Parts: sequence; C-alpha cells; structure tokens
Amino acid sequence: MSTLGERKSALLLLSLGASDQRQLLARLPAASARTIRALMHDLRRSQLPAAELADALLGDEMRGLTARTSLDVDQLVALSTTLPHAWFARVLSVWTGVDRNFCLALLDNRVAASVREELDRIGRMPPKLADALRAESLQLVSEAMAVPVAASPVRGRV
Repeated sequence: MSTLGERKSALLLLSLGASDQRQLLARLPAASARTIRALMHDLRRSQLPAAELADALLGDEMRGLTARTSLDVDQLVALSTTLPHAWFARVLSVWTGVDRNFCLALLDNRVAASVREELDRIGRMPPKLADALRAESLQLVSEAMAVPVAASPVRGRV
C-alpha cells in the first residue's frame, strides 16, 4: 500500500527526465523508492497525461507565491554556492527573466562549465513544477538572508 505522498511523488517524478528520476529515487529510503518506482510503472502503463496531472497537483497557490517576488542576479548567483551544480542549473533554467550567460560568467569556470552542461541536458519543466522550484529558491534565499541574532555574553552587564 502506498501513501498519498508516495503517489504524489510518483506523479511528479514522471514529469522529470529519466536522469533526474534516477537521482531523486536514489536518495530515498529503499522501501519508499521501491513503492514509488512501482507506482511510476503503473502510471506509465495507464497512459494518463502525467505532466498535466502533475501540473494540476501543484495547484495555483505556487503561481501566486512566485508572482509576488523574484531573485536578483546576486541572489541567484549566491545559490550556486549552496546548491549542487545540477540543481543550480534547474534553478537557473526557471528564472526566465535573467540572462543565463551573464549569470554563468559570474561563476567560477569549473562551476559554470558544469552548470552549462546540465542546462544543455535538461528539458523544459512543466509550468507548475517550475513555479515550485522558483518558490523553493525564494525560500532558500530568504532563509540565507535571515541572520540570527546571537546572544551577547555581556548583555545586561554594565
């Protein structure tokens, strides 16, 4: 028996390329990965429009969230230092208002080459999956910008 989360994951994974599917499934616990692979197999056999269903599953709330704000080039490039190159390439691919070549020129040559290679390999993401990735990027930047206030050891002393 599968959970709702596993069924959603199977549907969303089907909207990604085979390489991305393998990478993500490899990071899951073995039992969950087995269940999700079986669900993906069932979905493929059903010939349902997985990309359209995944798009509907993510809902309109992501579109509203990402419509409110965007990242500037500095924030986007800063993500390249915290994300794996393959994921940064996906983030860069969904920020359509940004000149990718300019962003790549700001990166270390080795990082830029890896990201460029990944950008050439990945295809276009379903719109709501792209929205979800933009929302997650915004969240990562907002968390990075939140600087915790450290307790001062001399606070209250005169």
